[in-house]
Amino acid sequence: MSQLTAIKQCNITDTEFLTDVLSGLAQQQKTLPCKYFYDDKGAALFEQITSLKEYYVTRTELAILEDYSKAIANMLPENLSIIEPGCGSGKKVAYLLAHMSNVNTFVPFEISSEMLNYSLAHLSPLFPELSISPLLGDFTHSQMVKQLTKDTSLDSQTNLVYFPGSTLGNFAPVKAIEIMNNFHRLCGVNGYVLIGIDLVKERQVLLDAYNDKAGITAAFNKNLLQRINNELNGTFDLDNFSHESRFNEQHSRIEMHLVSKCDQSVVINNQRVDFIKGESIHTENSHKYTLESFKQLAGQANLNLERTWQDDSNYFALCLLRPQ
Repeated sequence: MSQLTAIKQCNITDTEFLTDVLSGLAQQQKTLPCKYFYDDKGAALFEQITSLKEYYVTRTELAILEDYSKAIANMLPENLSIIEPGCGSGKKVAYLLAHMSNVNTFVPFEISSEMLNYSLAHLSPLFPELSISPLLGDFTHSQMVKQLTKDTSLDSQTNLVYFPGSTLGNFAPVKAIEIMNNFHRLCGVNGYVLIGIDLVKERQVLLDAYNDKAGITAAFNKNLLQRINNELNGTFDLDNFSHESRFNEQHSRIEMHLVSKCDQSVVINNQRVDFIKGESIHTENSHKYTLESFKQLAGQANLNLERTWQDDSNYFALCLLRPQ
Protein backbone atom coordinates (compact mmCIF):
# COMPACT_ATOMS: atom_id res chain seq x y z
CA MET A 1 0.00 0.00 0.00
CA SER A 2 1.28 3.48 -0.88
CA GLN A 3 2.63 5.59 1.90
CA LEU A 4 0.67 8.86 1.78
CA THR A 5 2.19 11.46 4.02
CA ALA A 6 0.15 14.37 5.28
CA ILE A 7 -0.32 17.13 2.72
CA LYS A 8 2.00 20.00 3.60
CA GLN A 9 0.21 23.27 3.02
CA CYS A 10 1.35 26.74 2.09
CA ASN A 11 -1.78 28.45 0.82
CA ILE A 12 -2.30 31.62 -1.15
CA THR A 13 -4.36 34.02 0.92
CA ASP A 14 -7.50 35.85 -0.22
CA THR A 15 -5.61 39.08 0.45
CA GLU A 16 -2.89 38.12 -2.03
CA PHE A 17 -5.51 37.09 -4.60
CA LEU A 18 -7.36 40.41 -4.17
CA THR A 19 -4.15 42.44 -4.39
CA ASP A 20 -3.07 40.66 -7.59
CA VAL A 21 -6.50 41.10 -9.19
CA LEU A 22 -6.89 44.80 -8.39
CA SER A 23 -3.29 45.55 -9.36
CA GLY A 24 -3.67 43.75 -12.69
CA LEU A 25 -6.95 45.41 -13.56
CA ALA A 26 -5.48 48.84 -12.77
CA GLN A 27 -2.91 48.52 -15.58
CA GLN A 28 -3.35 50.24 -18.94
CA GLN A 29 -3.55 46.77 -20.49
CA LYS A 30 -5.67 45.01 -17.90
CA THR A 31 -4.23 41.66 -16.83
CA LEU A 32 -4.96 38.79 -14.45
CA PRO A 33 -2.34 36.22 -13.31
CA CYS A 34 -2.83 32.89 -15.06
CA LYS A 35 -2.04 30.95 -11.87
CA TYR A 36 -5.53 31.82 -10.59
CA PHE A 37 -7.14 29.80 -13.39
CA TYR A 38 -6.66 26.71 -11.28
CA ASP A 39 -9.33 26.60 -8.67
CA ASP A 40 -11.00 23.20 -8.57
CA LYS A 41 -13.39 23.99 -11.45
CA GLY A 42 -10.61 25.54 -13.52
CA ALA A 43 -8.37 22.52 -13.00
CA ALA A 44 -11.20 20.22 -14.11
CA LEU A 45 -11.87 22.33 -17.21
CA PHE A 46 -8.19 22.21 -18.13
CA GLU A 47 -8.26 18.43 -17.92
CA GLN A 48 -11.08 18.55 -20.50
CA ILE A 49 -9.00 20.83 -22.72
CA THR A 50 -6.16 18.30 -22.80
CA SER A 51 -8.47 15.81 -24.55
CA LEU A 52 -9.69 18.19 -27.27
CA LYS A 53 -8.91 17.48 -30.93
CA GLU A 54 -7.52 21.00 -31.45
CA TYR A 55 -5.26 20.84 -28.40
CA TYR A 56 -2.33 18.87 -29.81
CA VAL A 57 0.00 19.52 -26.85
CA THR A 58 -1.03 16.70 -24.51
CA ARG A 59 -1.34 13.88 -27.04
CA THR A 60 1.96 14.88 -28.69
CA GLU A 61 3.78 14.90 -25.38
CA LEU A 62 2.26 11.57 -24.38
CA ALA A 63 3.47 10.07 -27.67
CA ILE A 64 7.01 11.33 -26.91
CA LEU A 65 6.78 9.74 -23.46
CA GLU A 66 5.59 6.45 -24.94
CA ASP A 67 8.54 6.42 -27.34
CA TYR A 68 11.30 7.74 -25.09
CA SER A 69 10.48 7.15 -21.40
CA LYS A 70 12.95 4.27 -21.22
CA ALA A 71 15.68 6.37 -22.84
CA ILE A 72 14.98 9.23 -20.43
CA ALA A 73 15.06 6.88 -17.44
CA ASN A 74 18.40 5.48 -18.60
CA MET A 75 19.95 8.95 -18.30
CA LEU A 76 18.87 9.32 -14.67
CA PRO A 77 20.39 7.79 -11.53
CA GLU A 78 18.55 5.39 -9.27
CA ASN A 79 17.40 6.30 -5.79
CA LEU A 80 16.14 9.77 -6.61
CA SER A 81 12.86 11.51 -5.81
CA ILE A 82 10.59 12.94 -8.50
CA ILE A 83 8.93 16.30 -7.87
CA GLU A 84 6.16 17.41 -10.24
CA PRO A 85 5.04 21.04 -9.88
CA GLY A 86 1.51 21.42 -11.21
CA CYS A 87 1.05 17.65 -11.28
CA GLY A 88 -2.56 17.65 -12.48
CA SER A 89 -3.85 14.10 -12.90
CA GLY A 90 -0.41 12.48 -12.70
CA LYS A 91 -0.99 10.79 -16.06
CA LYS A 92 2.33 11.83 -17.60
CA VAL A 93 4.60 11.06 -14.67
CA ALA A 94 3.19 7.53 -14.67
CA TYR A 95 5.08 6.89 -17.92
CA LEU A 96 8.37 7.79 -16.23
CA LEU A 97 7.62 5.91 -13.03
CA ALA A 98 6.88 2.77 -15.01
CA HIS A 99 10.43 2.83 -16.43
CA MET A 100 12.35 3.90 -13.34
CA SER A 101 13.48 1.56 -10.60
CA ASN A 102 14.17 2.56 -7.02
CA VAL A 103 12.45 5.94 -7.06
CA ASN A 104 12.45 6.98 -3.42
CA THR A 105 9.46 9.31 -3.37
CA PHE A 106 7.04 11.05 -5.67
CA VAL A 107 6.19 14.62 -4.63
CA PRO A 108 3.15 16.07 -6.42
CA PHE A 109 3.27 19.86 -5.92
CA GLU A 110 -0.06 21.53 -6.66
CA ILE A 111 -1.98 24.74 -6.03
CA SER A 112 -5.28 22.81 -6.24
CA SER A 113 -6.11 20.40 -3.39
CA GLU A 114 -8.64 18.65 -5.63
CA MET A 115 -6.01 17.92 -8.28
CA LEU A 116 -3.61 16.68 -5.58
CA ASN A 117 -6.22 14.23 -4.38
CA TYR A 118 -7.00 13.25 -7.97
CA SER A 119 -3.34 12.49 -8.73
CA LEU A 120 -3.04 10.46 -5.52
CA ALA A 121 -6.10 8.42 -6.43
CA HIS A 122 -4.71 7.81 -9.93
CA LEU A 123 -1.13 6.90 -9.01
CA SER A 124 -1.54 4.94 -5.77
CA PRO A 125 -3.10 1.82 -7.36
CA LEU A 126 -0.56 1.90 -10.22
CA PHE A 127 2.49 2.11 -7.93
CA PRO A 128 1.50 0.56 -4.59
CA GLU A 129 5.08 0.52 -3.27
CA LEU A 130 5.74 4.16 -4.08
CA SER A 131 5.98 6.67 -1.25
CA ILE A 132 3.89 9.73 -2.19
CA SER A 133 4.45 12.96 -0.29
CA PRO A 134 2.14 15.75 -1.53
CA LEU A 135 2.86 19.47 -1.31
CA LEU A 136 0.06 22.03 -1.54
CA GLY A 137 1.41 25.39 -2.63
CA ASP A 138 2.51 27.74 -5.40
CA PHE A 139 5.66 26.69 -7.26
CA THR A 140 5.87 30.15 -8.89
CA HIS A 141 6.33 31.81 -5.48
CA SER A 142 10.06 31.85 -4.74
CA GLN A 143 9.81 32.45 -1.01
CA MET A 144 7.23 29.68 -0.68
CA VAL A 145 9.46 27.26 -2.60
CA LYS A 146 12.44 28.21 -0.50
CA GLN A 147 10.51 27.61 2.72
CA LEU A 148 9.01 24.32 1.55
CA THR A 149 12.35 22.91 0.39
CA LYS A 150 13.85 23.83 3.75
CA ASP A 151 10.95 22.36 5.73
CA THR A 152 10.96 19.10 3.77
CA SER A 153 14.77 18.84 3.24
CA LEU A 154 14.17 18.41 -0.50
CA ASP A 155 17.20 20.60 -1.23
CA SER A 156 19.52 18.18 0.56
CA GLN A 157 18.78 15.16 -1.68
CA THR A 158 18.96 14.34 -5.41
CA ASN A 159 15.68 15.01 -7.22
CA LEU A 160 14.21 15.08 -10.71
CA VAL A 161 11.92 18.08 -11.14
CA TYR A 162 9.43 17.09 -13.84
CA PHE A 163 7.50 19.94 -15.45
CA PRO A 164 5.57 18.70 -18.50
CA GLY A 165 2.82 20.25 -20.57
CA SER A 166 4.48 23.46 -21.82
CA THR A 167 3.31 25.32 -18.68
CA LEU A 168 6.60 27.23 -18.56
CA GLY A 169 5.46 29.06 -21.68
CA ASN A 170 2.61 30.65 -19.72
CA PHE A 171 5.09 32.99 -18.10
CA ALA A 172 7.00 36.01 -19.37
CA PRO A 173 10.73 35.33 -19.80
CA VAL A 174 11.72 37.06 -16.52
CA LYS A 175 9.18 34.99 -14.56
CA ALA A 176 10.09 31.81 -16.45
CA ILE A 177 13.70 32.30 -15.38
CA GLU A 178 12.57 32.79 -11.77
CA ILE A 179 10.53 29.58 -11.94
CA MET A 180 13.49 27.65 -13.36
CA ASN A 181 15.57 29.05 -10.51
CA ASN A 182 12.93 27.57 -8.18
CA PHE A 183 13.36 24.24 -9.97
CA HIS A 184 17.13 24.59 -9.60
CA ARG A 185 16.53 24.78 -5.85
CA LEU A 186 14.01 21.92 -5.86
CA CYS A 187 16.27 19.54 -7.80
CA GLY A 188 18.62 19.47 -4.83
CA VAL A 189 22.12 18.02 -4.88
CA ASN A 190 23.32 17.01 -8.38
CA GLY A 191 19.72 16.95 -9.53
CA TYR A 192 17.89 17.11 -12.84
CA VAL A 193 15.07 19.13 -14.41
CA LEU A 194 12.87 17.70 -17.20
CA ILE A 195 10.72 20.37 -18.87
CA GLY A 196 8.20 20.18 -21.72
CA ILE A 197 8.21 23.05 -24.22
CA ASP A 198 5.90 23.87 -27.11
CA LEU A 199 7.82 24.65 -30.30
CA VAL A 200 7.20 27.32 -32.94
CA LYS A 201 4.86 26.02 -35.67
CA GLU A 202 2.13 26.98 -38.16
CA ARG A 203 0.09 29.89 -36.80
CA GLN A 204 -3.38 28.44 -37.43
CA VAL A 205 -2.51 25.25 -35.55
CA LEU A 206 -1.61 27.41 -32.56
CA LEU A 207 -4.70 29.63 -32.75
CA ASP A 208 -7.09 26.67 -33.04
CA ALA A 209 -5.50 24.97 -30.02
CA TYR A 210 -6.54 27.93 -27.82
CA ASN A 211 -10.01 28.51 -29.29
CA ASP A 212 -11.71 25.14 -29.62
CA LYS A 213 -15.06 24.75 -31.35
CA ALA A 214 -16.68 23.21 -28.24
CA GLY A 215 -15.95 26.35 -26.22
CA ILE A 216 -14.13 24.58 -23.38
CA THR A 217 -11.19 26.97 -23.52
CA ALA A 218 -13.60 29.92 -23.45
CA ALA A 219 -15.27 28.46 -20.34
CA PHE A 220 -11.84 27.93 -18.76
CA ASN A 221 -10.90 31.55 -19.44
CA LYS A 222 -14.21 32.97 -18.16
CA ASN A 223 -14.07 30.81 -15.04
CA LEU A 224 -11.38 33.16 -13.77
CA LEU A 225 -14.01 35.90 -13.62
CA GLN A 226 -16.41 33.54 -11.86
CA ARG A 227 -13.74 32.76 -9.29
CA ILE A 228 -13.34 36.49 -8.60
CA ASN A 229 -17.12 36.72 -8.14
CA ASN A 230 -17.13 33.76 -5.76
CA GLU A 231 -14.09 34.58 -3.66
CA LEU A 232 -13.65 38.37 -3.87
CA ASN A 233 -17.26 39.61 -3.98
CA GLY A 234 -16.99 40.43 -7.68
CA THR A 235 -19.88 41.41 -9.94
CA PHE A 236 -18.62 40.24 -13.34
CA ASP A 237 -21.36 39.33 -15.83
CA LEU A 238 -19.65 36.55 -17.80
CA ASP A 239 -22.00 37.05 -20.75
CA ASN A 240 -20.56 40.55 -21.21
CA PHE A 241 -17.10 39.15 -22.06
CA SER A 242 -15.93 37.09 -25.03
CA HIS A 243 -12.92 34.78 -25.21
CA GLU A 244 -10.25 35.53 -27.81
CA SER A 245 -6.90 33.96 -28.74
CA ARG A 246 -4.23 35.98 -30.56
CA PHE A 247 -0.71 35.28 -31.80
CA ASN A 248 1.87 37.91 -30.84
CA GLU A 249 4.61 37.69 -33.47
CA GLN A 250 7.03 39.97 -31.62
CA HIS A 251 7.05 37.81 -28.48
CA SER A 252 6.40 34.44 -30.19
CA ARG A 253 3.39 33.66 -28.02
CA ILE A 254 -0.30 32.90 -28.03
CA GLU A 255 -2.25 35.36 -25.88
CA MET A 256 -5.65 34.71 -24.32
CA HIS A 257 -7.90 37.69 -23.71
CA LEU A 258 -11.36 38.37 -22.32
CA VAL A 259 -12.88 41.18 -24.37
CA SER A 260 -15.57 43.47 -22.98
CA LYS A 261 -18.64 43.46 -25.25
CA CYS A 262 -19.85 46.84 -23.95
CA ASP A 263 -19.07 49.80 -21.73
CA GLN A 264 -19.50 48.48 -18.21
CA SER A 265 -18.38 48.71 -14.60
CA VAL A 266 -17.52 45.84 -12.26
CA VAL A 267 -17.20 45.98 -8.47
CA ILE A 268 -14.61 43.82 -6.68
CA ASN A 269 -14.57 43.99 -2.89
CA ASN A 270 -16.24 47.43 -3.02
CA GLN A 271 -13.78 48.79 -5.60
CA ARG A 272 -15.05 49.73 -9.05
CA VAL A 273 -13.28 48.80 -12.28
CA ASP A 274 -14.47 50.38 -15.54
CA PHE A 275 -14.33 48.82 -19.02
CA ILE A 276 -14.98 50.33 -22.41
CA LYS A 277 -16.36 48.29 -25.28
CA GLY A 278 -13.57 46.29 -26.95
CA GLU A 279 -11.17 46.60 -24.02
CA SER A 280 -9.57 43.32 -23.01
CA ILE A 281 -8.18 41.57 -19.96
CA HIS A 282 -4.99 39.74 -20.90
CA THR A 283 -5.28 36.49 -18.96
CA GLU A 284 -2.59 34.15 -20.28
CA ASN A 285 0.47 33.83 -22.49
CA SER A 286 1.76 30.65 -24.04
CA HIS A 287 5.26 31.25 -25.38
CA LYS A 288 6.49 29.10 -28.25
CA TYR A 289 10.21 28.34 -28.32
CA THR A 290 12.94 27.19 -30.61
CA LEU A 291 15.46 24.86 -29.01
CA GLU A 292 18.06 27.61 -29.18
CA SER A 293 15.83 30.26 -27.55
CA PHE A 294 14.96 27.82 -24.76
CA LYS A 295 18.62 26.91 -24.23
CA GLN A 296 19.43 30.59 -23.76
CA LEU A 297 16.51 31.07 -21.36
CA ALA A 298 17.51 28.07 -19.23
CA GLY A 299 21.09 29.31 -19.14
CA GLN A 300 19.92 32.44 -17.34
CA ALA A 301 18.72 30.15 -14.53
CA ASN A 302 22.14 28.44 -14.52
CA LEU A 303 20.74 25.29 -16.10
CA ASN A 304 22.44 23.52 -19.00
CA LEU A 305 20.43 21.82 -21.76
CA GLU A 306 21.75 18.25 -21.80
CA ARG A 307 19.36 16.39 -24.14
CA THR A 308 16.04 16.81 -25.99
CA TRP A 309 13.40 14.39 -27.26
CA GLN A 310 10.91 15.48 -29.95
CA ASP A 311 8.00 14.14 -32.00
CA ASP A 312 8.32 13.56 -35.75
CA SER A 313 6.50 16.83 -36.58
CA ASN A 314 8.70 18.87 -34.24
CA TYR A 315 5.63 20.23 -32.47
CA PHE A 316 6.93 19.61 -28.94
CA ALA A 317 10.10 18.78 -27.02
CA LEU A 318 11.06 17.30 -23.66
CA CYS A 319 14.27 18.91 -22.44
CA LEU A 320 16.61 17.51 -19.79
CA LEU A 321 18.49 20.18 -17.85
CA ARG A 322 21.22 20.05 -15.22
CA PRO A 323 22.60 22.74 -12.91
CA GLN A 324 25.73 24.42 -14.21
